[in-house]
Amino acid sequence: MASQAAEVGGSGAKDLAAKTPALSKQRHEVIMSNLDAGGDLLVVANMDGWVRDAVRAISKPIMAMGGDDPDFKPVGTFLGKLPGFLDKSGFYGFQGLGMSVVPRTDGLNTVKCFIARDPDVTWSPLWKATVGGNPRKMVCTDFLSADTEMARTGTEEYGALWKLVRSGVAELGSPAVAAAFDAQISGLATNMGVNLDKVFESLGAEGFFAIQFSKTETITIPGKGSEAPVKMAKPGFLIGVAVKDDTLVKSLEAAIAKTGMLSITNRAGGIKVVNIPFPMPPFVPLQPAYAMHGGFFLLGSTPAVLADGIKAFESKDGLASTPEFKKAFEGLTMVNNGISYMTPRFMNTIMDVQKALIAREPGEGAKMAGMMDGMMGWKRNMSAAQIFLNKRNGVLITGVSSAGAKEMVASVMVAPFAMMAGIAIPSIMSARTMSRSHARSIPQENDCVNNLRMMEAAKEQWALMEKKESGDEVKASDIIQFLGEGKMPKCPQGGIYSLGTIGTNAKCSHPGHQLQD
Repeated sequence: MASQAAEVGGSGAKDLAAKTPALSKQRHEVIMSNLDAGGDLLVVANMDGWVRDAVRAISKPIMAMGGDDPDFKPVGTFLGKLPGFLDKSGFYGFQGLGMSVVPRTDGLNTVKCFIARDPDVTWSPLWKATVGGNPRKMVCTDFLSADTEMARTGTEEYGALWKLVRSGVAELGSPAVAAAFDAQISGLATNMGVNLDKVFESLGAEGFFAIQFSKTETITIPGKGSEAPVKMAKPGFLIGVAVKDDTLVKSLEAAIAKTGMLSITNRAGGIKVVNIPFPMPPFVPLQPAYAMHGGFFLLGSTPAVLADGIKAFESKDGLASTPEFKKAFEGLTMVNNGISYMTPRFMNTIMDVQKALIAREPGEGAKMAGMMDGMMGWKRNMSAAQIFLNKRNGVLITGVSSAGAKEMVASVMVAPFAMMAGIAIPSIMSARTMSRSHARSIPQENDCVNNLRMMEAAKEQWALMEKKESGDEVKASDIIQFLGEGKMPKCPQGGIYSLGTIGTNAKCSHPGHQLQD
């Protein structure tokens, strides 16, 4: 145990060298060469050895408390192996951090952030998993539809991340822990037909996540009792990852088959719709759909969102073709390791909904909403467009933002209060609202609405196959084949379903059980 403590707490020659003035100046110059001077904010920090020191600071008191207790031996073994694993994986390669903010004449700010790194660990597991390889023109940007309000793309290597997790469990855990982890992975393959090793091996080094807000449709978040309903633009999401083969989609379909969920193939574009049988709030527009297209596995919140992404990819008329996107990324190279994009509409929508949910709470709700607005008001109309560049000596994040130095510093200073107002208060209010509601009726209402949603999906599939149009009548026998258990669902509170016609929502006779238009 004493030797382990010495290993964790010792100091090597490399640590002493990192503190020499000459090396400190050299790192300062490397970071500064990637930033802009003469603006509102300039921060340069030499952080070499910080990860190592943090591990020691945490490990040493733990090791001391364990002493020679036999029960503590596995923990001591883990802490003894940890520095070597972190060093080999590239964690200790973090050397410094810098940031600059320079105002522009158009009211925006040029923001640069540089994460300095030891060049020797550029291709280590950690950095390959979190940043990727060489910059390139990414394909996945073409899947972003024109109504995308927030997006993040990247060249992270998911296979490297999985290998890092695998090696971490094997090297740091005890033999029993490693065996249990392997058993879980094997059990997943046996019980669900999903071989995670093969799935991650089949993934390419490109992926994205995007959120859209409809410009024409809205959803209504209902209130309880005297609470006013809250309207917002209809949201959707699209996720995509490059794949080398069909391993991922086959694994997904095997898992769907094992769980009893239903996957329905839409012959138009090969889009598959998954009916999810668990309860969800009736106002949530979620009918997951997936497809393989252009070398990517795509998952959308609804078939329409997925279809829009595929259309944008094929026609090249998506987000990247819009004047807003071109202006936001003007002067920034599209040969990169990913982008981050956010519109003012995205931030305003999130803030407005959050504020409205707080304000409708009886009593002090209006005051709390005002407090939130006062602390977070600087985020209104906030926008950002950034690219990520993997360089030999670090990672550069550069772009434009409506937030300047003052806002960034303010966000750090008010962060604890913002977290309280933005997360804790709504959660507490939600709990209070639920405690006043009928505990049994809400889940049953959600179950019924999900039944209606599944019937609507089945109607759409039948209409596509039979080339039906809006207004055509639908019978239960027409859509039975598209429902999970091969039979019509039943309302948990005894309501009677009517399918309606193509283009109109299925309905339930029980009050309050209905789909949102």
